[in-house]
Amino acid sequence: MNKSSHLPIALWNPLWTIIWSFLFTPIFGAFLQRTNWSDMGEASTCGLWVFLGFVYMGGYLFAEPWLPESEFSEFYFFGSYLIVYILWIVTSGWKQVKAVKERYGGDYHHKLWGKPIMLGAAGLLLWMAISLTYIIGLLASGIISADIVKP
Repeated sequence: MNKSSHLPIALWNPLWTIIWSFLFTPIFGAFLQRTNWSDMGEASTCGLWVFLGFVYMGGYLFAEPWLPESEFSEFYFFGSYLIVYILWIVTSGWKQVKAVKERYGGDYHHKLWGKPIMLGAAGLLLWMAISLTYIIGLLASGIISADIVKP
């Protein structure tokens, strides 16, 4: 498609959706990319990735207290998160980077990032608050115990 023959379109930069998603989870990037695909008039699998992201984050949250202790237990979340993040990029995220570059190059209106970043940060804080409440509830009910080592 000739760059000068298309109507102006407003999109979030798909490369930056991938970059910001490392901090705010693939849920964040998949949601923004789903919006971009919709604005471009195409269907995508991004809605599936939003759902899978919630399943992963919620599943890890509730499973974490029962994961086995080992010398690598501090890295369980980061390792599994990195796998999910890379899978999202390879199967879905990078496709939009290529599609936008081929169709529009840099000739599109770049949406501002303030609102999505604030919502991403709020989602992250909400997830941390739920995690903390869950762990405190398990400790208070005696379901798990904290092994506190005093110096």
